[in-house]
Amino acid sequence: MPFQAHIELLQFFLAHRDEIVESIQDVLNAQRKPIEYLQDGSLLSRHFEDCFFTLTGITHSQSRLRGQLEEAHWASGFRPRELPGLHNGLIDPAEMMVRGFHLWRQTRWPGRNGRVRYAHTLFNLYVIRGLALLSMRLWDAGSSSAGDRLSHVQGVLDQLWTTTPADQPVFVRDARWLIQMAQSPATDELGAYFEAAEKIAETLSEEDRIAIHKAGARMAAGHLRSQIHYYSTKKAVPLDDESLVLSTRNTNALDFALLIQDLVPLLAAYEHAWHSEDGQTRLELAGAICQGISPDPELFLNRVELLGAYSMIEHLFITTDRDGHVVYTPMGRRHVQLLQEYEARIGRVSKPLYDDCPHFRPVAGAYSPYGVLYGFSSDLMEHMALKTLQPDAVTHFGLEDVFVGGDANTDKLAWVSGWRKLPHITREVEKLFDYPRQFAEDIFDRIEHALRGRVSGGEANAGVQTGRLFILPGDHLQADSKASLIPDLPARYIGSSDMQMVAAHKADSLDEPHLLSDRREGKCLVSYKTPGGWVAITKAILTEVLGAGRDVKIVGLPPAAIGVLKLMCPSLVVLPENVPPS
Repeated sequence: MPFQAHIELLQFFLAHRDEIVESIQDVLNAQRKPIEYLQDGSLLSRHFEDCFFTLTGITHSQSRLRGQLEEAHWASGFRPRELPGLHNGLIDPAEMMVRGFHLWRQTRWPGRNGRVRYAHTLFNLYVIRGLALLSMRLWDAGSSSAGDRLSHVQGVLDQLWTTTPADQPVFVRDARWLIQMAQSPATDELGAYFEAAEKIAETLSEEDRIAIHKAGARMAAGHLRSQIHYYSTKKAVPLDDESLVLSTRNTNALDFALLIQDLVPLLAAYEHAWHSEDGQTRLELAGAICQGISPDPELFLNRVELLGAYSMIEHLFITTDRDGHVVYTPMGRRHVQLLQEYEARIGRVSKPLYDDCPHFRPVAGAYSPYGVLYGFSSDLMEHMALKTLQPDAVTHFGLEDVFVGGDANTDKLAWVSGWRKLPHITREVEKLFDYPRQFAEDIFDRIEHALRGRVSGGEANAGVQTGRLFILPGDHLQADSKASLIPDLPARYIGSSDMQMVAAHKADSLDEPHLLSDRREGKCLVSYKTPGGWVAITKAILTEVLGAGRDVKIVGLPPAAIGVLKLMCPSLVVLPENVPPS
């Protein structure tokens, strides 16, 4: 991938900004176009990019760069998953044109000045999208140049804002946030995220790594909190509702694993700032860490043995070697090492974190990042972009500011609250996304409560011991072992497409496509193939059974499945040789 050629292409676009904006304005002058045209995202995307690539002076070699960054990003494992009815992808100027057209059709079509203003917004989004894609190509020429390439991306981003009119929002200032943004859409190939995390850890400076990890922890946790708020509101249940907790834990293996990847270096930097008495750095890091653990502070602070198992993704982290032994993949070994480091570090810094936590308590009448609601991080830029369709758009806040609170800045609260206050949005819909003050306070209270429990020695969990999963061979003489007194794992925690197992009441029926989808997304504690189909044990047992202090046993697992379980949750599994005699 010709990195420097893409840098020079974006600089060429910046140098011809006015000419490109004028062409975009012509595309926006579409009030007489049929509705089919106004809703055709693919066609609009081509017309939009033509505004850039039909410029006088653009070379043949530059024209050939069109679409290359997106193709390379998808080829590296980041092709967005198709989500019917939802835009799942990076910020897309064509999508924002469709939304702008919809708003104008519901209200009034703007004159030339209004179209030019929105054309500048779309131009900025296009450059940011290109820089986000380019940020994932830092390593294409080897690790030694990654830091320099990141500096080049930052340089183009700085240049973008020096050429932008004053009435435009500065969407994002720090190019290091673009690396996390580029990874925000949902995908099917989860391994790409861990490959990127390892490259970041091995090639960039500590300063750059910490900035990237702060962005990652804040945005990933905000996504999960928004998910929790949505289901809590939809089901009219409190945050500690058992079904809500189970759903959050069972469906977010990737997000939990990536949070651990981000939190470990943040905890290391926080510990250093604590010991070196660097108060400002300590507080900045504490804020990011508290946001990172906020989706489930009890899990991240007081049930770390369960967190480890929830964050494991079987098909990525475990394989068989040439001798047929079940072993960790290199990706799995790295993750397990990070889990061990996380457990040690969170134990050492819980007390100073508890002391720092009150700095992030939501303030009445002011904004807290614990209350921001969005699906993917690109949604935040979409909100800012759509507000430029109104003359009163706030321009001095950007993406980074969404995740900073802790003061009585009422301007920021008005900014966030105003994202969905658009003339074509009904008050009923608007109310669904009103800034959730009580939710933000409840999220903070959960963090503080979990930290207090950790610091006080776990009194909050007094009397709740984590149960164990006893693994017994099919021919085990249960009468000769204490294991005979341990209840069997209920069949409802075992799903299978093997109808013989289902008929024998050893598993609940689960069709194979569903089961394999759960396996890919990390929802299974172990899965294996039988002559009649597939079998999987769901991670629901971690909280509902083992987390409740109940021991259970499972009899007759294949040796390979036993090996997988031993690696997926080593501290929770008791193997046959370790079952005490009666």
